[in-house]
Amino acid sequence: MAAKKKAQDIGELILSSNVKGDDTNTNTARRRSATLSQAAAAAKRTTSPKYVQLRGDQQIELDVVARELQASRVQKTERITANTVIRVAVDAVLARRGLLAGDTEEQLLASWLGYVKGLEEEKAKLLKSLEKAEAKLLELEEIQGSEDR
Repeated sequence: MAAKKKAQDIGELILSSNVKGDDTNTNTARRRSATLSQAAAAAKRTTSPKYVQLRGDQQIELDVVARELQASRVQKTERITANTVIRVAVDAVLARRGLLAGDTEEQLLASWLGYVKGLEEEKAKLLKSLEKAEAKLLELEEIQGSEDR
């Protein structure tokens, strides 16, 4: 029980230490939360700055992706920026955090990209199976049509 309380206190300390200046609503919600997951839920309702160092190529490509997504929107209700893309990427990693493995940035990226590649390969297999099933269905319909004549 003491270990759980200590973990919660550490989590609260980490979460509240990431808050700067006038973001008091998020900070207050985090301090009032009984658990780390409650603190995360409270923090999800607002955003706060987090400094991230990006390479030059990452900055350029991130801006390009954001502009492409912004231009291709069907609903023009929400602006898509580089920060939007970063938040989506962070949420994707957090949702599948167990897939990350490695001791370096390069290894972590390789494990994530391996997961994405696996998804793409699975999708390709499913599409191929679907095409085969459709072809078989057409063949069966032709056979049935010729038997009905």
